[in-house]
Amino acid sequence: MNRNLRMKSIAAIGFDLDHTLAHYRVREVDELAYRITQEKLVRKKGYSEDILALPYDPDFVVRGLLLDRRRGNMLKMDYHNYVVRACHGLTPWSSEERKRVYKMRRIRVSGKSYVSVDTLFHMPEAYLFLAVVDFLERTGVKKDFRVVSSDVREMIDEAHADGSIKSEIEKNPAGFLAADPRLPEVLDVLRRGGKKLFLLTNSDRHYTEVLFRHLFQSANGSSWRSFFDFVVVDAKKPRFFRRRTRSGRFLDAKGPGAPLFSGGDVWTLEKHLGHAGDAVLYWGDHTYGDILRSKKNVGWRTAMIIPELERELAVADRISPELGRLSGALRERDRLDQEQTMTRTEIRRLQTLLGDFDGSADDVRSPIARKLALSNARLEELVEERARSHDFIAAADDACNRAFNPHWGPLFREGNEITRFGHQVKDFACVYTSRVSNFLNYPVNTYFRAPMDRMPHEL
Repeated sequence: MNRNLRMKSIAAIGFDLDHTLAHYRVREVDELAYRITQEKLVRKKGYSEDILALPYDPDFVVRGLLLDRRRGNMLKMDYHNYVVRACHGLTPWSSEERKRVYKMRRIRVSGKSYVSVDTLFHMPEAYLFLAVVDFLERTGVKKDFRVVSSDVREMIDEAHADGSIKSEIEKNPAGFLAADPRLPEVLDVLRRGGKKLFLLTNSDRHYTEVLFRHLFQSANGSSWRSFFDFVVVDAKKPRFFRRRTRSGRFLDAKGPGAPLFSGGDVWTLEKHLGHAGDAVLYWGDHTYGDILRSKKNVGWRTAMIIPELERELAVADRISPELGRLSGALRERDRLDQEQTMTRTEIRRLQTLLGDFDGSADDVRSPIARKLALSNARLEELVEERARSHDFIAAADDACNRAFNPHWGPLFREGNEITRFGHQVKDFACVYTSRVSNFLNYPVNTYFRAPMDRMPHEL
């Protein structure tokens, strides 16, 4: 957890649907969206049919990256918005290439040239853009990469809007959804603990019902709406949190189960719930549309779902011996740096003393000269040890990074720095976890206490 969360003070708990309550088989869904968008680019935007042969690589794009639409690049950023890794199309850049283009200066990510990969749904769009950029570079075709980015975005948005993607999922939900059998249980436990529960999703009624029929197979025949007190579909987040509207309407006010409402805005929802502000906790996976806007616009408490967390923790556990050796090597490197600094200082002091005693008897100069020779010899040893330490750290760090992701390393960290995505999670989410059912490990009214945040001098 990032900040204290007293569940006893939470009266209503809300949930997004996609990638929050409904966990997708990410590779299958991504490949579906990727393939359909490829076909639309060829059929509707006139792209070469050769792009249909470009395969999808599920490991190449991770959440939290930044697309540079103008240059056709993908960037990994640290918290201060400096570029720490980059590729052009599908070609990784060296440190020199990266620094040449981005010049170690902060990137203004709010500009139109940049697009954040905020959600798991962005993965196929981002990868297809990079794959097309790579294809254009290899074939020598000149095209504005911003146009390519806009075309890919338009076609994948159309694929979601016209039902091309959803219809395939509806035909075979088991092939695209990874149901959590404990989901009905955790919702039941929260309601019996006195919490009002609501669903707030951008999905339409039909698609929502299809997903829940699959997700609630373990609910012993209970209607999925019986687990909620209020349901909002077609919410149009993040606009839902920003604009007052009268366009909302009841689709089914009598049930069975929770009233079913379409559209509207957050103020209408709070009126129906009877709770507002920090008495509401909302679960979502979208950094901007779910977490940031619900926190900043209406003061809700936030819980972020990060499914990738399970793999990150599993990898960290598997390579913990290597991480331990790397940490030890980093500490040893710091010690060598400190000793080098002290030795150089001692050499300068001894050289000054020799100068002061220039022309003095050998019995005065010789001890100083011997100490100087020993210090110079020790400095040479330290330089060699430091070089060996550097080589070991570089190799070990690269191996550990590749264990997380061969292209981008760990999701939340780059070296000693937390990534831009890691800081977004830290800044916007009160708590974060990989799935809602993890809350079954705690009593309903648990007081989640954040670890003490320390300044460097306190460590």
